Amino acid sequence: MVNHYYVYLVDEDFGPLFVKFCSYFPYNAKLCINGHEYLKRQLAKRGVAFEALDNGIASCADPGLMRRLADGLDATQIDALLRKWLARLGCTSDL
Repeated sequence: MVNHYYVYLVDEDFGPLFVKFCSYFPYNAKLCINGHEYLKRQLAKRGVAFEALDNGIASCADPGLMRRLADGLDATQIDALLRKWLARLGCTSDL
């Protein structure tokens, strides 16, 4: 039986997320985020009015900005998020 360990977190920029660690070789980890939560956090930081759904956004006062924010979420930002939380959790192995 392989054990998996979940660490649930709330990031200032990305909102709720979790990291799943496997206790068996090759000891992989998986980062799970929700892009809608990222957008909600970014819009709120900028003071843009929006109507939030459980897993989405129904309307936004500045849809162009929302689109740019969504398009701007890339692998570099996600990698930085993962590295930040792995460092805080004491995982020092290089990715």
